[in-house]
Amino acid sequence: MPTAEITAGVTVGICLSLLACQMALLLRGERIDVMGRPPLPRPAFFVAKLSLATSVVCLVARAITGPAPDSPIALTAFFALLLGGTAVLALAFHRLGLNLRMGLPTESTTLVSGGIYRYSRNPIYLGLFGLVGASVIYAFSLLNLAAAAVSIVLHHRIVLSEERFLSARFPEYEAYRRSVPRYL
Repeated sequence: MPTAEITAGVTVGICLSLLACQMALLLRGERIDVMGRPPLPRPAFFVAKLSLATSVVCLVARAITGPAPDSPIALTAFFALLLGGTAVLALAFHRLGLNLRMGLPTESTTLVSGGIYRYSRNPIYLGLFGLVGASVIYAFSLLNLAAAAVSIVLHHRIVLSEERFLSARFPEYEAYRRSVPRYL
């Protein structure tokens, strides 16, 4: 197996393992409901998560079976998006800590605006978009392209819904929204 495939496979494995372990450590022993209330109708929320998972599975499958893209530009973009997306997600997960939810929280939480959240109001989604972009570059197929497009569109709708929720819950959110960009 050529070096690019080995490097990509190991990098994908490390990145996904890092994110899974970080979430497990954050939530270890805590009694919180990580599954909040879906910010979109349940079918749309389910499709958003399913399309994201489909894109990640496409990436993992290609990383295992190869081949890597021939273009050095494509490989560079892949590694930049994969490593950048993983770093942004890891920083966002760390900063959110026990405020982390998949969906809207049903219990009391705090508004997080420090750390990476000083630069992006939605770094988790920014990181996910980076991972999806890396997947499309490395494991291009019509299925992956469609899954990525659906994932990005629906997750953007989730962001809009979450921002309405945060604005209603936290009076200080409006000033934060005006001073920090949605993604970049």
